[in-house]
Formats: sequence, structure tokens, C-alpha cells
Amino acid sequence: MVKITMDQVINFGNNVDFFSNANLPLKGAYKLNKIKKALEKENEFYAEKFQEILNTYAKKDDEGNFVFNDDGSQIIIKEEMIEDCNKALEDLHMLEVEVDTYGLKIDDLGDNFECTPDQLEALMPFME
Repeated sequence: MVKITMDQVINFGNNVDFFSNANLPLKGAYKLNKIKKALEKENEFYAEKFQEILNTYAKKDDEGNFVFNDDGSQIIIKEEMIEDCNKALEDLHMLEVEVDTYGLKIDDLGDNFECTPDQLEALMPFME
């Protein structure tokens, strides 16, 4: 088991498609799949808490829908609540969770495994 931050869970999730589509030896594919499954519940928890934060701090219209900026790319946070919202988001991202690494080693990924430094960074917390 290893302690990682929710931010690291999100980083792994952002790269999960790459890991899922990589041709890996059976052992490495098995371990990565187990890690992916273990992180699914953490991602669900994150999504729930993120939604709670939005419900608490975001501006809403008369019908209760979130208000977006002019180009529609971001939800607007109530001005008087921006600092509290940022603190709640930081706390959520820094929340530590414990997950099993299933003994993942660099050798499990095989000699032909190629990835970017950012993708490797997403894997590093799970490596022994």
C-alpha cells in the first residue's frame, strides 16, 4: 500500500487511456488494470466532493443552474466565496488516500514500453 494525493489519482486518471492501450507484458497489464480498478472508487469520491464544492460556491441562475463565463468554459464562483472555494479545492486535491501498488515494477512494463515524462510521472507513485 502507498499513500498518494487525490491530485496523483487524477493525474493517473488523465493518462489511463494511454496505459489501457499500451501493449504490455501480461504481468504489467494485470497490475496496471488492478491499480486502475482500485482508483475508480477514489475518482468517484473525487467527483462527488467536487460537485459538492460547486454546489456550495458556484453562482447559480434563477433556475438553479450553474452560471458560466462568457465563453462558456468555466463555472463562475461567487465573488465573496472564491477564497473559500480555492481552499476547499486545494484540500480535496491534497487529500491522501491509500492504494495498493500490486508490486508494480518498471520491469513489469517490458523493454518496449515507451511513454512521455508526464505519463511516467503519473505512474511513479505506484512503482516499487
